[in-house]
Amino acid sequence: MQDWDLIGKNILLFVVDGIFGYFFQFMGHAIAIHTFNKRQIKPKSFLLMTVIFAVSAYLIRLLPIVFGYHTILNMIVCIVVSVLVFKTAIYPTVLAVLLTIVSILIFEMVNYGLLSLFMGSSTVDGYLAVENSVLKSIMGIPTNIFLIIEMIILYKVLPKKLLKGGFNGRDSQKFS
Repeated sequence: MQDWDLIGKNILLFVVDGIFGYFFQFMGHAIAIHTFNKRQIKPKSFLLMTVIFAVSAYLIRLLPIVFGYHTILNMIVCIVVSVLVFKTAIYPTVLAVLLTIVSILIFEMVNYGLLSLFMGSSTVDGYLAVENSVLKSIMGIPTNIFLIIEMIILYKVLPKKLLKGGFNGRDSQKFS
């Protein structure tokens, strides 16, 4: 007999962690890569890039390695896939990925601080210690929302203000 309660929890975890976690976080990566490569976001390639990043990140997280190495492997995959598959320039792509990782770290610290302020740090730590928890995944959603907002702002501002000369002189798909 099937345990429908467990199936429902797993579906909810997939939606919360998969979509609001991995997909949103790597949407931020994809926006940053487009921004720093001075490329206009085209829905089909943008979605493909985001899905490839999110699926690879999920698979990397399944590896039996220490947690910090997951981040390094995710960065490498994002850079390699962007350069080889989506034909981005390496320097702006590395810069975009590094900026995104630093932004995620900062937003996670702010998110943790705010959650601790409202819920108490021992309560937050308790929720974060539980593996495969829907609540743990929900607690991370603000980080990814802030990341996407930041990257959209950069996408709108940087090409006009900072990137007029480009990073390495390589011609790329310019903004319209």
